[in-house]
Amino acid sequence: MRGLLLFLIAGMSLASFFLAANCGDDTDDPAGVNGDDDNDDDTNTDGDYYSEECNIDYGADMGCDQSEPACQHARLINIDRYNHPEESDCAPALDWGTQLAAVALAHSKDMCDRHFFDHINPDNEDPFDRMEEAGIDFVAAGENIFMACGYTMDQVVDLAEESFMNEPECEYNHRSNILARDFKNVGVGIHSCAKDGCIYLTQDYASYEFSDLRDDTHEYCPNFD
Repeated sequence: MRGLLLFLIAGMSLASFFLAANCGDDTDDPAGVNGDDDNDDDTNTDGDYYSEECNIDYGADMGCDQSEPACQHARLINIDRYNHPEESDCAPALDWGTQLAAVALAHSKDMCDRHFFDHINPDNEDPFDRMEEAGIDFVAAGENIFMACGYTMDQVVDLAEESFMNEPECEYNHRSNILARDFKNVGVGIHSCAKDGCIYLTQDYASYEFSDLRDDTHEYCPNFD
């Protein structure tokens, strides 16, 4: 299945792309983040995000340099999976994909250099073409892209994720890519474009094994089955 969704909002742009191969409480103060939520379901005293409901540590080391904006943004993705266990259906914590990050960064730079904003580049290559060219053998993959002008890098790290998540639940969009239970790996590429003064951000997702794909019913979002 291939699908393209394009959303435009004032001051920024964002879009999501998804492909899958099938084999047969208060979000401003999520549980345990400040240690005083009455629905505390984690052991978050050291800054991790451990969900007892899912038995998953969403704050574990992802395998990237947390001083880098791309890694900081990827951590926000795992925190959103932690914050929405029902909607994500206890999706696994995402690991950093070095190859995915390279593909994502190359696309962010390409959108700057060739002045376009789309999943399909001027060579008519989609995200899956770019992953395959990089030697990534995936069974499920997806991409979210974001562009903002007039913001700092630190602002974009947060703003992109907030914009993606500020979308309807249980619909195929940026939010569903972020919370998708079939994805196990993520790479983020962020590029500050000197040509237009904008910052381009790409999230690329993938899983590499058919055993990673779920075939049980998604109780919270049954239309995803």
